[in-house]
Amino acid sequence: MRHAALSFQQLRPILTALADDGIDVGAVLAKRGFGCDMGAIRDDMALSIVDYFRIQRDIALAADDLTAHFSQRKLTFRTGHFVVSQLQQADTLVGAMERLADHFNMMHGDAYNSVRRSGHRISLVINDSAFPYTFEGDTPLIHFIGDCLLIKIHSLMDSLSSGLAETALRRVRLQRGRDSEGSQQTDFWTVPIDHGWAAYELAYDHDLACRTFPTHGAIDLSTPGFYNRVIEHLARELPSAPPSLAEQTRMLIDDSYTLQEDVARQLGISVATHRRRLEESGLRFRDLVKQSRLGQAEAMLQRGQSVGQVSEALAYSDIRAFNRAFKQWKGVTPAVFLKSLRGAKDTGDA
Repeated sequence: MRHAALSFQQLRPILTALADDGIDVGAVLAKRGFGCDMGAIRDDMALSIVDYFRIQRDIALAADDLTAHFSQRKLTFRTGHFVVSQLQQADTLVGAMERLADHFNMMHGDAYNSVRRSGHRISLVINDSAFPYTFEGDTPLIHFIGDCLLIKIHSLMDSLSSGLAETALRRVRLQRGRDSEGSQQTDFWTVPIDHGWAAYELAYDHDLACRTFPTHGAIDLSTPGFYNRVIEHLARELPSAPPSLAEQTRMLIDDSYTLQEDVARQLGISVATHRRRLEESGLRFRDLVKQSRLGQAEAMLQRGQSVGQVSEALAYSDIRAFNRAFKQWKGVTPAVFLKSLRGAKDTGDA
C-alpha cells in the first residue's frame, strides 16, 4: 500500500456543493491549514489521501452526517460508533465483511453491499448503481467518491485486523475506466486493478480471510472514532515498493488470467517483454500457471471439496488429467492426499 497524492481540483466540486447547502467549508479548510477562502486555493495544490479523509471527517462532524453529505439519506454521525462497535466483535475478515455489509445495508435501507465467495477468493462487493448520491449525474465525481470509499473501507478493516486485510488483499475492481481522468487516488493500491466494472470490489484470499485475528480490547468509539481509525491507520509509515512483475503475474493468474497475452495486456506490456522479464527472474509463465492451479487444488481439497469438484472448478479435461497433474506436483494422488488430511484430523481429534 502507498499514499496517493490527490489534487484540490478533485475535492472542489464536493466543497462547493457543501457550501451551497450551508456547511461552513471555510472553517473546515482553515482548520486543515488551507485558509478559509476556497477560491484562493489552486486546483493543482497537492492533497494527501489522509488530508482528504480529515476534511471529510470534519465535514461529517459539522453536518452531523456520517456520509459527509454524499448521500441524500442522512446517517447521523453517531452511526459511526455503531458500525465500529459491530466490527469490533468480528475476529476474522470474513466476519468483518459480513457485519459491515449487513449493517450498512440496514442503515442505508437497501442491499448495496454483499459478500461473494468464488473459489479461493472472498470479496466485499459494493454496488452503488441505485445509491442516492447527492451528486447524482456527475459520474466522474461519483467515481472519485467511490474510489475513496473503497480505500476507507479497506483501511478500516486492515486496522481492525492488525494488518491482515492488507496481507490478504488480492485484487481491486473499480467502476472508472482505465484511462479516465482524476484517478490519482488509485495509486494507493499495489494489487492488480480491474477497471470498468459494474460494482466496486475488494477481493481477499479466502483462507487468510478466514484466519482468526486478536480482537481489540479497547477501540475508539467516540463520535469521530470511525474516521479517526482510518486516518490514524493511513498516517502510519507504510512500505511504498510495488509488487514485482512475477508477483503481479501470480496475482493475475490466481484471478483466472491463464493466457499470457491477457496477463501482459493487464500489465500494460507486450507478451515478448513479459516473457523476457520473467525469464530474467528464472521463471516461465506456464510454470506459474501450473503452480497456481495446483496450489488452488490443494487449498480446495483442504476445505473439504471433492476431487471431482476441484477438477471441474479448475477446468481440467477430466479427473484423470487432474490426478496426473496433482501426483506430479505432490507425489501422491488427490485421493491419497485427502486420506492423509482425514488421518491427520482424526489423530488431532483423538
